[in-house]
Amino acid sequence: MRLRIVVTGLWLLLGPAGASAAGEPVAVLRLEPGAASPPAQIADLAWLAGRWVGEGFGGTAEDVIAPAAGGQMMGMFRHSRADGTVNFYEFYVFAEHGGSLTQRLKHFSLPLAGWEEKDEFVAFPLVAIEARAAYFDGLSYVLGDDGGLTVAVRVAEDQVARFRYRRAD
Repeated sequence: MRLRIVVTGLWLLLGPAGASAAGEPVAVLRLEPGAASPPAQIADLAWLAGRWVGEGFGGTAEDVIAPAAGGQMMGMFRHSRADGTVNFYEFYVFAEHGGSLTQRLKHFSLPLAGWEEKDEFVAFPLVAIEARAAYFDGLSYVLGDDGGLTVAVRVAEDQVARFRYRRAD
């Protein structure tokens, strides 16, 4: 599966430092083979829009997520090492697909060289959605009571990396 290969590659590139949680534990769910994603619309993710800055993978993480337009929300991610040098980028979209939502993303290293093949991307179909949480297959977004955002991603079968963000816009 392409997702497992790319995420495992992240784990090997960044090392185990990202496995320790900063903030509350967040579940990372799976969509069982053959199971359908729940009904959802892009408006259900409106709370994600904004600029988020925090820590994860032993460095600084930044997510910028644009408000919905044309049934999609685009996002950009940048990870910087502890010394401030940029480690990698991601470009992604949340989009309505088959009456539900999917996040599709591509990774880029410096100087903007794609990790995935030209026409390939990593897809995270929706598993569950709540008023302040979206659980995709292997990737979760949860808005805390303090207004902070926790993002958790499965980087190996038994390893989860967590990013703890604060709103920076």
